[in-house]
Amino acid sequence: MNLKKTSTVAALGLTLAACGGDSPTMPATPPPDVTGTYYMTWQLQVLRKSDGFQTQFYCGGSITLSQSAPSGNTGSLSGFVVVDAPCAPESYSLTGTVSAGGAVEFTTNGPRPLEGPCPGGTGVRYTGQITADSGYRSLSARGATTVTCPQFGEHDFTYLLTGSR
Repeated sequence: MNLKKTSTVAALGLTLAACGGDSPTMPATPPPDVTGTYYMTWQLQVLRKSDGFQTQFYCGGSITLSQSAPSGNTGSLSGFVVVDAPCAPESYSLTGTVSAGGAVEFTTNGPRPLEGPCPGGTGVRYTGQITADSGYRSLSARGATTVTCPQFGEHDFTYLLTGSR
C-alpha cells in the first residue's frame, strides 16, 4: 500500500514539473529616460596610503548622457563628462547602463587633485542612482580607484558626484 501511495505522489510531482512552473512571465520594466545634461559637483576624497594623510577637493562640472533603446529592463548609456573650475578643465568619454528604477553604472575618468603631483583616476567605475521628481532629475554616484602618485606612492581616490537637470 505504501508503494502505491509513493508512486502516485511521484507521478503527480512529475506532472506538475512538466507544466513549466506556476509563475507567469512578467514583462520587463523599461528603464527611465535619463538623457540630458546634469550640472554637478565632484567631491574627490584622497587618502595617502603610506601615512594615512587625508584631504578632499571640490570641482564643478557636468555629465551629458545619451541613452539607447532599452533591451529588457536595461538601457545603454554613452556620453561625456566635463570638469570645471576650480579644477583644471578636462573632459572624458563615458559608457554605462541604466536599469529600471534609475540605477546607473558607468565608467569614466576623474579629475586630479588641485594640489600635488597626482594624476586623476582613469577607468573609474561609478555606481549610483538617477531619481525624478516633477520633471526634475537628480544624479548621485560614487567611484573609487587607487592612483600611484610620483614621490608619494599609492593613494585611494573616492569620487562622489551629485548633480541635477
